[in-house]
Amino acid sequence: MVALPADIAAGTRAALIETWANPTIKARYLRARDGSEEPAEGFFDASADAESALVQRAGLLGTERRRFAVSASDLLWPVPGLAVPTFTLRDPSQGVDGLALACRIEINLELESTEIEVMV
Repeated sequence: MVALPADIAAGTRAALIETWANPTIKARYLRARDGSEEPAEGFFDASADAESALVQRAGLLGTERRRFAVSASDLLWPVPGLAVPTFTLRDPSQGVDGLALACRIEINLELESTEIEVMV
């Protein structure tokens, strides 16, 4: 379980630093994290939790993703509290057929349309 920085009293318990780096990603995105060498901060109660978070983060950062803008001619009302909004995107001309993660959703009530930006 993730612990908040405010919940942790500095120096009262032993610390363990977990790191992850990928030279391929660093070479591809030279200015990633604004050129900073500072690590992303996170506080965990167990080393296994930190390693699990690192694996998930590496999976997101280590995969080359493409972005698409999709227009729906109807109102779509995703409920983010139930799950992360995902869509199946099929576009043979772009070579896409699979699950897409919604990273921006714009609902236009006047035009009764929805604009979705997805990552595949």
